[in-house]
Amino acid sequence: MVIIGILGIIAFFAFVLLIMGIVFLFLKIRKVTAIWFVSAGGAVLLISLFIFSGAFLYYISQETSAEAQVKEETNASSADEFYEDYEDEYDELTFGMKGQSSEQATIQVSKPHVQKIDERGLDKAYQIEVTIQNKNSEPIYVSAKDFYLYNYGKDDYPTVLKKDYFHEKIEAGKTVNFNIYYKYLGKGELEVEYDNLIWHE
Repeated sequence: MVIIGILGIIAFFAFVLLIMGIVFLFLKIRKVTAIWFVSAGGAVLLISLFIFSGAFLYYISQETSAEAQVKEETNASSADEFYEDYEDEYDELTFGMKGQSSEQATIQVSKPHVQKIDERGLDKAYQIEVTIQNKNSEPIYVSAKDFYLYNYGKDDYPTVLKKDYFHEKIEAGKTVNFNIYYKYLGKGELEVEYDNLIWHE
């Protein structure tokens, strides 16, 4: 910024010299001095303008680069915060492990497997086995639709089928076992999410 200010002052005086030279030539006085003023003032003004333009473009590029860096750092910080919040929000388990929900229930989910739901084997479904022990002092309400199955290969959540659909109140201290069936979408890595728990391979 200091350099640009100095260049501005030099360009101003060069412009004054140029104008004086033009006036002297127009009035036909001091012809030699007028030519010198025009030549020197024009040359200095032209050089100053070139240097000023280069400095200005350099300044703009530095500002743009700084803004891009700040934006990139902000995005990276936001991504880190997202993953930190994700890790704080969910407990990740492998299939078959037990986890504790926010309702103080111990929950176990088996690894999903493909189940034929008709005699000919044309209709298939993903099946998971769920065990829930209510360790809360109050009853909890659990439904099959509360368990979300995600297929990474298809990037989709299969819908819960009505077969053996579970939707019940689990009294305090009670343990229940039930199966959940999901529409078959094809092969792919599977993950089950319930409340603050995630099961995967």
